[in-house]
Amino acid sequence: MTAITFEYNTAIFSTLFALVTKFPVKVANGIYRAYKCRQAEKQLSAMDAHLLADIGVARGDIHSRVWGKL
Repeated sequence: MTAITFEYNTAIFSTLFALVTKFPVKVANGIYRAYKCRQAEKQLSAMDAHLLADIGVARGDIHSRVWGKL
């Protein structure tokens, strides 16, 4: 009876393991960032025009100021 042996490339497995473990963290960070941006956008949208002018934000710029470049 012969045994079949496989040579494993540990670099490939470590890279794959890193991708698999980092992916859920990146997804969770994205969800958290979206949650915080929605909260900030709601708070700024609730402010009156005078308060927005005091902090230098026009009502039409709220979304782009909160979310930045996506």
